[in-house]
Amino acid sequence: MRMAFMAYLTGSIEAVGFYCKAFNAESRNCFKASDKDNFYAHAEIALDGRTFMAIGEKSHNDIFGGFTNGNNMQYWLTFDDEQSISRAYGILKEKAEIHRALSPCEWSRAMADLTDKFGIRWLLST
Repeated sequence: MRMAFMAYLTGSIEAVGFYCKAFNAESRNCFKASDKDNFYAHAEIALDGRTFMAIGEKSHNDIFGGFTNGNNMQYWLTFDDEQSISRAYGILKEKAEIHRALSPCEWSRAMADLTDKFGIRWLLST
């Protein structure tokens, strides 16, 4: 079994580039509903050849019953080394709400908690 998550947000084209840069990932299967659109109806972000995240424009995907930003979910990523977590944090913190800055904690050499500029909440740790 594999797991990926789908994020419905505003600014999907910018978000794909932002997350690819933060996680040193690649985009794939990116498509717009029409040539005139300035957003992705669907796009995938892959790490090591495996999709871990997909993105769709929130306003376009209201056909699924509508999505609203909330605070009941957080995505937890565990990094293998401090260089990778520092790189991701340095990018994700741009215009983010920082709940806990990147620092050591009782159970990790490095941990951070933030809500990025697209409204996605991340828990990063090593």
